[in-house]
Amino acid sequence: MIFIKPTPLSTLFRLTPEKIEAAAALNGRTVDYVPNFVIGQTNKTPEFLADFPMGRVPTFRSASGLTLFESDAIAQYAAESGPASAQLLGVTAEQRAVIRQWIGFADHELFEPLTTLILWRYGMAPFNEEAEKSAFQRLNVSLEVLEEQLQNRQYICSEQLSLADISVAAGLYWGFGQVIDRELRAKYSQTTEWYLRVIQDGRIRSAFGEKNFIEVRKISPRQ
Repeated sequence: MIFIKPTPLSTLFRLTPEKIEAAAALNGRTVDYVPNFVIGQTNKTPEFLADFPMGRVPTFRSASGLTLFESDAIAQYAAESGPASAQLLGVTAEQRAVIRQWIGFADHELFEPLTTLILWRYGMAPFNEEAEKSAFQRLNVSLEVLEEQLQNRQYICSEQLSLADISVAAGLYWGFGQVIDRELRAKYSQTTEWYLRVIQDGRIRSAFGEKNFIEVRKISPRQ
């Protein structure tokens, strides 16, 4: 769980919550985690399932008793709960829609193929050559779209850091660590430059930590 302070907003059971932490940080909040949380154990207890029957993390409980699951909903709550909400989420209907569009892009067009590409590299799923090929092709299409969007832009869809940037960077976090190697970083140089700009922003740097770039990605488990 995470406590967002000052004016504690929430308790969150964690799982790679970079975008939640970053949205909170941009609003001047800090994030504390409930200790001794064990994936596969704590989230299977009757107490946890009573509030979060899906049994997945991250999940959120506010000081007022609000419970949320799904990282996007929790990040939205963190983004709306402070003085940077307009920057993070937009002011007009058009701005909010475009930011929401890129949040969806992060979830469906980046994180989905990257999940296939990453799990076997961490020993969490068997290697499937056809699935690997399909996911890698899909990732490249998505990176081409992102690269084009970032031409002559500092940020994805506004003049300042928004929840779109935070969500897309979070979606790519494990990708840069396991799949987007030196060759791909050179191919998608605008995306790489933008990613570094986001994760090294002093206001949210603590959410992402130091960059962790792989130099040459594994092609198969035999490599």
